[in-house]
Amino acid sequence: LFLIGRLLKDEATGWYAALLYNASIYGFIIAGVFILPDAPQSVFWLFSLYLLLQVLPDKDLSKPNRRRMLLTGVVIGLAMLSKYTSAFLVVGAFVYMLLYNRNWLKAKEFYLAMLMAILVFSPVLIWNAFNHFISFGFQSGRAGMFSGGLKPAFFFTELGGQFLYNNPINVVLIIIALLAILRRKVLTDISFQRILLLISLPLITTFLIIALFRQTLPHWTAMAYLTLIPLAAAKIRSQQGKMRWMPVPLAFSLGLMLFIISVGAFQVQSGLFKLDDPKSEMEKRGSNDPSLDMYGWRQLRDKMPAIIERDRLTGVMGTDPVFVSFRWFPLANIDYYVARPLGMKVLAIGKFEDIHHYAWINNYRGGLKENMNAYYITSGRDFQDPIPRYSTYFQSIEPCDTIPVIRGGKVSMYFFVYRMHKLRMIPEKYPVWSAVKW
Repeated sequence: LFLIGRLLKDEATGWYAALLYNASIYGFIIAGVFILPDAPQSVFWLFSLYLLLQVLPDKDLSKPNRRRMLLTGVVIGLAMLSKYTSAFLVVGAFVYMLLYNRNWLKAKEFYLAMLMAILVFSPVLIWNAFNHFISFGFQSGRAGMFSGGLKPAFFFTELGGQFLYNNPINVVLIIIALLAILRRKVLTDISFQRILLLISLPLITTFLIIALFRQTLPHWTAMAYLTLIPLAAAKIRSQQGKMRWMPVPLAFSLGLMLFIISVGAFQVQSGLFKLDDPKSEMEKRGSNDPSLDMYGWRQLRDKMPAIIERDRLTGVMGTDPVFVSFRWFPLANIDYYVARPLGMKVLAIGKFEDIHHYAWINNYRGGLKENMNAYYITSGRDFQDPIPRYSTYFQSIEPCDTIPVIRGGKVSMYFFVYRMHKLRMIPEKYPVWSAVKW
């Protein structure tokens, strides 16, 4: 972003763009801390953007930019390998060529770049070919429209989420920059403005339209906001004579980000804000406090070994029990915090769209076996009784133990541990390709 900002105007613009990125909740936390496809996508998206800003406006198709076009194909391929929404880079670039620089459509480097992007992206295509194009089907299902009629609440949730994820102050600064462009004020070279707008605005518009009909997630449009950050930086720079290290809008934006991080971290660790009714029944304790999603797992890890050792000594769970649940979350946390330290397996029995990659993990770990015993763990955050869900699969299901989660000296929620004895019916196999067997 610094390099993009410098290309648009000067080094001060690049500095402001970099600060705005770090003031973004999406940029700093979601793509910067969490393990999501957004992390590599943000790198390759911004690298692609930097290259496109150099090559697309060049009507002479200079030799350096012809070489850059080939590199652009590779980097866009890597962006698409990270996340499918990177296709908007291709759409924006193609529309720009069609409208403003058709010389590229006559250049062999453009078609070679497209080929290179497809080659880099080909592992996704090959994998899908072996797996009934499940990934494409899943994503298209998430974005399917008109299935449930108009849903204004989803739209406003998406819009509000976009403001929050990208920092409300950042979004306001971006809107001010867009209004300035609408009034034909020159923030940077007109070609740069067109490229940034053609790549970002279709992405935002597409998901806002989808949000009118079905639920979406705010981070799906975040790459568009990263694309518009340099324009906001250029607008701030245009209002200055001498460069300032920390303009007032950026100080407020970074201050808001620091406040959100501080309050969020304090809430997770201490439960400062009482979001849940302490008098609620045990199975619902913690259900209204999302900060508990990131708390209590280490306490579960510390308590489970004693429970499993007790059952091992009494022989009540046999010699090789596993953990079973119906959804990838909390399965992934149970996998990381409890099963791995104990050398135990985690397997999934549930709907394909709920268990995600555990459909393949089941295969990698040897699958489900008849007479297998399993532990089932659920919490007050999202209590799910295993008896109606698994009674047809297991011969018997019984409560095993209840683990209180202590935060701020008080019980914030409970983990409920169940024993499930003798798997008597193995679920129908998921339509996945087993790399192990192959």
